[in-house]
Amino acid sequence: MRITRSATRVLASAAVLTAALSLTACQNDTKDTGSQAPAASTQPSAGGQDGAAGPGKDGGAKESDTHAQGARATNASASGASGTSGSKSTGRSGTQQHGSGGGADSGPVTTACTGANVKVTVTKVDRPINHLLLTATNTGSKPCNAYSAPYLRWDEGQAATTILEESKPQAVRTLKPGESAYAGIMTESADGSGNSGYTAHKLAVFFADRAGQGSTGPAANPTLPKGGIYTDSSAWVTYWQTTAADALTW
Repeated sequence: MRITRSATRVLASAAVLTAALSLTACQNDTKDTGSQAPAASTQPSAGGQDGAAGPGKDGGAKESDTHAQGARATNASASGASGTSGSKSTGRSGTQQHGSGGGADSGPVTTACTGANVKVTVTKVDRPINHLLLTATNTGSKPCNAYSAPYLRWDEGQAATTILEESKPQAVRTLKPGESAYAGIMTESADGSGNSGYTAHKLAVFFADRAGQGSTGPAANPTLPKGGIYTDSSAWVTYWQTTAADALTW
């Protein structure tokens, strides 16, 4: 059989087309297979990331937290130790200062109150009748003791006013700067039993020494109420008291 050129060309074209189709099919198969491979490995990869990243993140966080907590604990311990040390140091310093200052202030007071470091005032009171209140205030810079009772001299009299023994307190009155002691004065008895009465215009207040056997230091000269004070032989004065009420009890 004779094959014409036209038939030959047709057969050749058909062969070329067949080859082209086969090549295209192969390429499509290759592309489909390549696109599915990543998809197939996506789940393990995702699972691996979740599994690996999860513990890794948690583990890293836990490890980081542990280090952070350790650092905080170390810092807290160091801070606490430093604070305690500072507190102890301050305490010792404060105690030493207190001890030093307290020793000076709380030591025994041996200085007697006198007219040089005490201001004395006289006040007339309504109750009890015929009474005066004597107030002695420490105007100095150091404590002083108001020993026993004040020694009173009216005008130029030679004899001191009688001291009321039953008013003797249990302890000596110590006056810090600015503090006061009080004494009550009865100028004349209410029943008129006194004698040798007269009106005094001046009063000298002397302070007892530590032994209570005499006066010490300069006297104080308080101003008497206007018109003077009538007094007689029945007059008496109390020991120094802590409060005005105590001084006016008798």
